[in-house]
Amino acid sequence: MQANQKTPMTTNNKDMYHAFAISALQEAEHGNVNAECTIADCYMLGRGFEQNFPKAVLWYRKAAIAGNAYAQRRLGDMYANSLGIKQNYEEALKWYRLGANNADTGARFRLGLMYHIGHGIDKDYTEAFRWKLMAAEQGYFAAQFSVGLSCANGLGTKQDSAAALEWFYRAAEQNHAMAQYSVGLAYEHGDGVAQDINEAFKWYKRAAYNDDYLAQVNLAVMYLNGLGAPKSDAQAYMWFSVAASQQDLLGLNKEQYKSLNHTISPERIKFLDEQVTTLRYHIAMRKPVNLFSMAIKKAENAKP
Repeated sequence: MQANQKTPMTTNNKDMYHAFAISALQEAEHGNVNAECTIADCYMLGRGFEQNFPKAVLWYRKAAIAGNAYAQRRLGDMYANSLGIKQNYEEALKWYRLGANNADTGARFRLGLMYHIGHGIDKDYTEAFRWKLMAAEQGYFAAQFSVGLSCANGLGTKQDSAAALEWFYRAAEQNHAMAQYSVGLAYEHGDGVAQDINEAFKWYKRAAYNDDYLAQVNLAVMYLNGLGAPKSDAQAYMWFSVAASQQDLLGLNKEQYKSLNHTISPERIKFLDEQVTTLRYHIAMRKPVNLFSMAIKKAENAKP
């Protein structure tokens, strides 16, 4: 199966989701708050019921008003992303704050982002860092990466490369691709840690397999120059190709890729291109599923 092919939902799966949704709906109609959240998720994802963002908003609101922190965060998401309701950052901020005060990690992170960006409130890096740090300390890997960026750039806290690396490392261990790239970059340049090309190569490779574009480019360059691994034009070509399938290569990297296309034989290029297709498939299969993004994509694909 090609990486971009869709796997259709079987009749059995549809029946199972529908039966589950009907059961949850009966509980929700009797005031079960967890069931209200479940029904909202069903409408948002289009599982068990036809996808319907306004109905998702209605059920998230019921659960949010009842004090459910998850629903408060999700209702904030709906307002922030204009899903089933008019975009309203002030309302999103209100619900994120309620969820954050109810110790929801995702709500704390999102509240921090609102302060960082200045959506619905004046920009405040110190307050942004405070909320993101709470979420990071609870183990939320996106917050850990964001706190690392704040430490690296001195936003809302003092600039501290070693602290930045520690937070990048925590997120990287939870498979956050950009954090893995950032750890590799720190080791390559000796930023906050002793320079170690072998460690840089290891982390770039982990991030590259997690589909990070910059890591794929840097991994190709390391193979091309024999840094952290034996020199390999074939591996360099493959990783440049994988990166180029995401977005265009620029500057020196573009020239290096062109050069490999001329120095490697056409027969070998054909073989490597087949390997790249397989590699891209395996990378796609490894990517974590974000249900909220999946719901938005499903809605976009359903548009005429």
